[in-house]
Amino acid sequence: MKNLGKWLGLLLALLLVAGSAGWYWWNQQALVRGNPWLKGAQGVARAQQLARESGMAVLYVIESDKCRRCKLLDKGLWQDPALASTLAGLAKVRLNPNAGDGSEQVLRRFPKVATPPGIYLQQADGPLKPMQIVVDIQQIWMPGVTYRRGFFMPLSAAGFEAVLHTTLALEDPAFTALAP
Repeated sequence: MKNLGKWLGLLLALLLVAGSAGWYWWNQQALVRGNPWLKGAQGVARAQQLARESGMAVLYVIESDKCRRCKLLDKGLWQDPALASTLAGLAKVRLNPNAGDGSEQVLRRFPKVATPPGIYLQQADGPLKPMQIVVDIQQIWMPGVTYRRGFFMPLSAAGFEAVLHTTLALEDPAFTALAP
């Protein structure tokens, strides 16, 4: 009888753990589905509204139709399942000056991007903060005490998340020049 009680307790604990894991997975999938990539001028307006209402940061990705690096970054990072929960916590906007969706007007307020992709973060009405990814060699810039005093590290979902949190927390006076 004592063994039966132990087995029932163990079974109940396992069911509780499995149920919690299932609940977490279900909610993460719903969060990813409920937060798609936005595009163009309307996407920027919606993302900025989300940032003001919910406090989430905005991720801007400047790309072009024929950009090989943009396609590699999309396939290798933005679609990575390991990055899905991190991206779900951001309002994400794709800006393409050739798309005819108002991106060209929005991009007049951004620093000039010589070779796409250009990647910027912004907290509600704050300055634009650049994220530098060198797609060809799979490296991402990790800021140090200031944005310019940092180092490159391998590009991965974990690396992106670390750079995301560091960049958002960084209080660098150089960013005020990038205010939209």
